[in-house]
Amino acid sequence: MKSTTQTQRWYGYFFMGISGVAALLAFMLTMPVMDKAVLLTTALALLVYGVTYQPHVRRSWWRVLLGISLVVMAVDLIMVVTIAVELVPALFSFALPFAFLGILLGYLHRSITA
Repeated sequence: MKSTTQTQRWYGYFFMGISGVAALLAFMLTMPVMDKAVLLTTALALLVYGVTYQPHVRRSWWRVLLGISLVVMAVDLIMVVTIAVELVPALFSFALPFAFLGILLGYLHRSITA
């Protein structure tokens, strides 16, 4: 039987794989820019969620994920302000992935190793 750590690691790989599929779909399918941005933001949140299942996360990986998340947040907010016709629904479409990502990055910060 697999240990809990091995099972959790495979859960992490599963969510990282789903993240990759979501990113590929965002790049391959033709869809509006807002939909692509939401899909990529969700893919990033799934990637971070998958990383939280890994037993040891280095501080450098956490910093890279934090930097990428901040860049994605800035790009998404700029795009919502400049492109979206209805500002409030567009902001709410990004609110759930960003809240999820923020919680996961905070949780991941607790369990990183130096």
